Amino acid sequence: MSDGTGGLDLHAAFMRRAAADQPAFLEALAIRLEQALPGRVQVVRKKDGLFSKTARVRAITVDTGDARYGLETEAGLLQASRARGTHGVVLKRDSLTVPQWLDELSAALAKLSSDAEGAHRVLHDFLMS
Repeated sequence: MSDGTGGLDLHAAFMRRAAADQPAFLEALAIRLEQALPGRVQVVRKKDGLFSKTARVRAITVDTGDARYGLETEAGLLQASRARGTHGVVLKRDSLTVPQWLDELSAALAKLSSDAEGAHRVLHDFLMS
């Protein structure tokens, strides 16, 4: 979860960026997540029109192993959720506020990074011994 000041700063920054240009914010977030977490991020983009060459991000889903975090836009409104399940079956889905979604996703990604670093260290030690 967020600490007092850091979380507030993150939420304020989100609100400023999203309010200024939500489609650009979503596109930038989608690109960063796709680059940072290949294979764990699914982005749905839809064309602006039948013959349009441009497409906008409609949904972002991040699989952290323990949960799937979803952020989608519908009629200009952002909807955030967290789904927990097993073997591809969703057992529980919670609606979150966007700041909650950012906090929880950030914490889940920090845990994922820590776990990956630990696994890397074990493999390195095994191969070097």
